[in-house]
Amino acid sequence: MGLRVPDNVICSSILAELGNPILSASLPGEMVEEYTDPEIIYEKFGKVVDYVIDGGPGGVVPSTIIDCTTDDWNIIRQGLGEWAA
Repeated sequence: MGLRVPDNVICSSILAELGNPILSASLPGEMVEEYTDPEIIYEKFGKVVDYVIDGGPGGVVPSTIIDCTTDDWNIIRQGLGEWAA
């Protein structure tokens, strides 16, 4: 299980209104335009999802992944987002 801590006003606002975390799946493969451009997302998935929120194009730098399963936390993938112990 992973926990994502977004630095995004739209996502933070939705989370605050819900008062709960959101369950989601990771996208396979490399970050590509079809997963980061809201217009393309709507064209491709608009008929199979409830909502597509257009907050402008997203970034293509993956997030940082930290393994917290032991007391000695390790960075598995350094991406966008800094981590300080």
